Amino acid sequence: MKFFSSLLLSFLPLSALAQSCDPSTDADIPVFEEAKTAFLRTDYRAFANLVDDYIPTMDAQFKGLFGPLDAFEPQGYDRCRTILQRREEPAFYQEIVLYFPKGSAVPLALHLTGAEVDGEIRMLEFTYNTSISTVLDKLR
Repeated sequence: MKFFSSLLLSFLPLSALAQSCDPSTDADIPVFEEAKTAFLRTDYRAFANLVDDYIPTMDAQFKGLFGPLDAFEPQGYDRCRTILQRREEPAFYQEIVLYFPKGSAVPLALHLTGAEVDGEIRMLEFTYNTSISTVLDKLR
């Protein structure tokens, strides 16, 4: 049975194996889950593509926004954990996620902000910092 389970897993796409940052809840927002998974994989271009409609100069700012992450943790992250999901009616959403770098005890905190726009929840902005206090200050 283990053999068949392993064989089945080898045929699944990588995205199916790489779940986003537990714990999963009924309040999960697909665009946030996609963003968290891209960030976990250090695919910052895919992450940026989810918010670039609301940051018109994303291409010009990309290196400035994501370059520090390459310096902070060039080996990527072992895991991540969603620690806050804030939902405010009628259509405002926030999450804070901790990312744990490989070989480091200092997590990186990521704050995502979104809203329902034209019937779809979209990511509007983000911020990250190794200081959770700095990220908490961004909560609205």
